[in-house]
Amino acid sequence: MTPTTSVRNSRDSSRELQAEFATVLHWVGVAILAYFLVELAFQAWPVALLQPAWLDVMIGFLVSRGITPLTGVLLVAAAAVLNPQSKPLTNRAELLRRLASWVALGYLLLIPVQMYSGAKLLQTRTQQSTQLIGQASRAVEAIRNANTPAELRRAYAQVPGDKAPLPESFPQPFPVIRERLAEAISANTKRAEYEFGNNMSSVWQRSLGLAFGNTLRMLILFLGFAAIGRRSPYHATLLQSLMVRRQGRVGKGHLQGRRHFDGVIDKEWMEIENDQPRS
Repeated sequence: MTPTTSVRNSRDSSRELQAEFATVLHWVGVAILAYFLVELAFQAWPVALLQPAWLDVMIGFLVSRGITPLTGVLLVAAAAVLNPQSKPLTNRAELLRRLASWVALGYLLLIPVQMYSGAKLLQTRTQQSTQLIGQASRAVEAIRNANTPAELRRAYAQVPGDKAPLPESFPQPFPVIRERLAEAISANTKRAEYEFGNNMSSVWQRSLGLAFGNTLRMLILFLGFAAIGRRSPYHATLLQSLMVRRQGRVGKGHLQGRRHFDGVIDKEWMEIENDQPRS
């Protein structure tokens, strides 16, 4: 065996191992993506797009599990790079990289959606607590205006929440029972109102902290998917395109005052297109 043949056989063996490793990476990535989609389907069912609670749960799931599809797409893309001769691998990789661009934009859109759902949930909780406190206050007023035991029982039934039933016969005179009952419920209502105010303050603080943390995670996931996503093999990734546009805006600031050179060089020659030089 000549040295040239030995080198050729070694290269062929290395290529076979690389192609085999690329196939393993590809199918592991596909399995990870399939697992994520199954989890997503079970988490999203039943779908309730207009309900803030459903949106909040789905946003939490997409943020906490976002690294899973990112890893799957990365493995599929890496497999295509290792074995570019395989059409099935490269075709699936290009499809997923196109989808990754949309997923990246989707994570950006989740930021305002998160703000909307969080604000709606807090607003709903505030309204429900305010209604319960108002209902209890009206029940206290009805108890104080009751003139008979029957009216007292009907007014007491309006008190929200769990409460002990009134005895069949009152152990004390009716006016005494009426006044003591009204005072007790009024005290509980004021205590509940005070605790609600304190709880809402802490809830707002926790909600703002959670929203800030989720926003950072969404931006990180956006960068990850944008670094992979692209329209075609001849286009830059979404992240590269954004960086080029930003550099272009910075460059325009440095070129102010030199507009008398406009028209000397055709602007089309200065644009980057398909990462290929113009012929």
